[in-house]
Amino acid sequence: MKKTQRFFFASLMLSILGVMLLLPTLAQPVQAAEAIYTATPESNGNIYYIVKANDTCESIALLNGITIDQLRTLNQLNVGDCDNLTIGKKLLIAVVPTAVITAGPSATPTSSIPTAIPPKGTGTICVYLFNDINGNAIAETDETSLAGGQVSIASTDGSYNNTAPTTGDDIATCFKDINEGQYTISVAIPQGYNATSSQNYSITLKSGDTSTIDFGAQVSSSNEKTSGTGGSIWLAILGGLILIVGVGIGVYAYFVSQRR
Repeated sequence: MKKTQRFFFASLMLSILGVMLLLPTLAQPVQAAEAIYTATPESNGNIYYIVKANDTCESIALLNGITIDQLRTLNQLNVGDCDNLTIGKKLLIAVVPTAVITAGPSATPTSSIPTAIPPKGTGTICVYLFNDINGNAIAETDETSLAGGQVSIASTDGSYNNTAPTTGDDIATCFKDINEGQYTISVAIPQGYNATSSQNYSITLKSGDTSTIDFGAQVSSSNEKTSGTGGSIWLAILGGLILIVGVGIGVYAYFVSQRR
């Protein structure tokens, strides 16, 4: 094999390697993450949460739309207690006051009783827009919420439509007491950020459910340092450099072959 042919073959291989390194950066954003917890009041009206594996005070508070301080106060938890949550432990989430029923006048008997139409149940949808530092679309402990975003929720039958801003207070933006049914959630991220998860999500809300959906966004500045899977940016840069070098070698080999 001639020397110029070897140069050309090497440049072609380097170019292919650069393209392969660039491909991961062209992948579509991953689907937003959804967590569903069905709150069931006990006979006394109080609502409890059962601790599961990998639960933390932060994740439990976020899932139930309350603050960490409220969770600690309701359960008399110290700061250290949150680091040693026992699986299966019941944590008080809300105290529902007992209804007081006052007897009224006796109803007048009727000849027939109409069929009652069961009322629609309600639930809660919460949206958490977070600063996805490493770009893996998973809300982690050191990745706080983002202010300046906008959340829109609409029912597919057109009966409900609402919007709310994201506050950045490390609590989710929640829409409470909405009828069970199918909803579409859309998130507008703040200026200067790129989405790391899809910005639209469809959900079926059931009566009594609290559904929390996480949406990630990452700073769009080229100087922002990332870690973990966010290293794909550095792979893209490396792939681009290899591609340039490969093309340069190919051009050099061409001119050398023309001089002979």
